[in-house]
Amino acid sequence: MSASDESSTPGGASEQPETNESAPRAVDWDNPRVASILAAAAKCFARKGFSATTLAEIGKELGLRKSIVHYYFASKAALIHEVQSYTYHRHLDGVRAALNQVPSAESPARRATSALNALWGALKDNRTTLWLNIEVWASARRDEELKRRAAALHQDSRKLVQEGMADVLGDPQALGGQLVPVSSLIIAVLNGLSVAEYLEGDEAKADEAYQLFLLLLRLGLKEIEAAKAAAGG
Repeated sequence: MSASDESSTPGGASEQPETNESAPRAVDWDNPRVASILAAAAKCFARKGFSATTLAEIGKELGLRKSIVHYYFASKAALIHEVQSYTYHRHLDGVRAALNQVPSAESPARRATSALNALWGALKDNRTTLWLNIEVWASARRDEELKRRAAALHQDSRKLVQEGMADVLGDPQALGGQLVPVSSLIIAVLNGLSVAEYLEGDEAKADEAYQLFLLLLRLGLKEIEAAKAAAGG
């Protein structure tokens, strides 16, 4: 891959037990030192890109020697793989927290709007995740492990939206078996809009495009509600 490996040194992080996660953790994210290195690496990679960032620069961000970073991560490639998973899961945790604030007493259409507002807000407010995603998409073509992890994390994101939509609608079958493609559409639209806004700024009119997308989605959800009511559901 374009992000060249830096030679490994003794004392690298030991392999963690297998988990149910699609991209298993190689280090303990609950370790404060590990978490601080991952957070600093995310900022450095987002700022300068994978290729231009060194382990020494990441250590400098924290006031640590390169050898300390090397103790937990045997190579820059290993750190790239781990920081991608760490950052994305932290992002999804924030989205889940926002989704949990959606009032349950509102209509499905209004709840869906509130849920998507939370998701869109999380994407707009977290530029580090966007910049890392751009780096990952560009590098995954040359790094099969990075591609595998990116696909797994994308599936996690889609499943989160899918579960959220099923909860909002109160019936997983409410979309006539189209919940998965609808969730894929939502992820694709929001990711695309966030990239367009990053590249073009205000000229992309991403917020206006998002509001139009919401309008189209609300119209679809209202049709589903009307059909259910007509059928006595």
